[in-house]
Amino acid sequence: MLKEGASLFDTVETIIRTLPIDEEREIAYSTFTIFQFFDDGRAYLVNYDNPDPVIIKSLVSSEYDSEEKVVLGKKLLISRVQLNADDFVYLMSDGVLYAGLGKFLNLGWGREHAQAYLEKITRKHRRVKPVVDNAMELVYNYYGGECGDDATLVGVQIRKVQKAVIFTGPPLDPRDDEKVVRRFMKMDGVKIICGGTTSNIVSRVMGKEVEIDLQNVNSDLPPAGKMGNVDLVTEGVLTLTKTFEYLKKCEGDEERLPSGHLNAAARLARILLDADECHFIVGRRLNPFYQNPDLPSSISSRRNIVERIVELLRRMEKRVGVEYV
Repeated sequence: MLKEGASLFDTVETIIRTLPIDEEREIAYSTFTIFQFFDDGRAYLVNYDNPDPVIIKSLVSSEYDSEEKVVLGKKLLISRVQLNADDFVYLMSDGVLYAGLGKFLNLGWGREHAQAYLEKITRKHRRVKPVVDNAMELVYNYYGGECGDDATLVGVQIRKVQKAVIFTGPPLDPRDDEKVVRRFMKMDGVKIICGGTTSNIVSRVMGKEVEIDLQNVNSDLPPAGKMGNVDLVTEGVLTLTKTFEYLKKCEGDEERLPSGHLNAAARLARILLDADECHFIVGRRLNPFYQNPDLPSSISSRRNIVERIVELLRRMEKRVGVEYV
């Protein structure tokens, strides 16, 4: 409803009217929390019978005021807060706070300890997914592996939109080389070039040489490099194919990427996972080597492997654009 433009309170009233009713007590027994955030940093929290959300600003728990409002007989707590990049908001059901009740902890985990723990591991990880995963693993252990109540924790990290633009493959018409390169260089975001011919075209147009990273050479893939204002330069189809394998294996979780030194494909996968918006500029000039039917099926044409990567990224709910040149 909010996405389609309904007001916050119309949405709240609709939810209240549709809450399931307990047949014995004849009351609505579901709880809910709404978090609405705008591009200018304004945020609204509407809470009905859930624990107060935890807000962490500058890596420290932040107090905020709430206004009580009765809607259709239900007492809601409404908070208006201003959030900035790298602030965190955690919403939870009371099963999170009851963790350990009567088992490892006489009175359960409790909000004070839960808030302190969320603050501590937010400061450690500074990324929302490992914080939520870590906290819920602890909750599960406090319950002794069998939750006695619904335990839900939602984490939100506020950040500026992060973009990545990937240029791979030479344009179909060589006369378009300069125009495409100029467009690529003007685009916002982390810039990546995939392909030897592509990097040579950019090098020629921009008058910059590729600096190869010879300190971290991987036997499976050609080494990565950089060039002027380009953040990462890699080989083409082989690296893209390996990148696809990493993305598919890690299922959107950056923690599952190889640890330690990252080869070119792992570095590219990490950039794509970290980006909110990805744009691919794909040259249509064919490399006859990759059209060879005797090659292993795992090595696809450039266009095919890019389309598979794009599909994966869209399933991760990233905004992805593709243009063929």
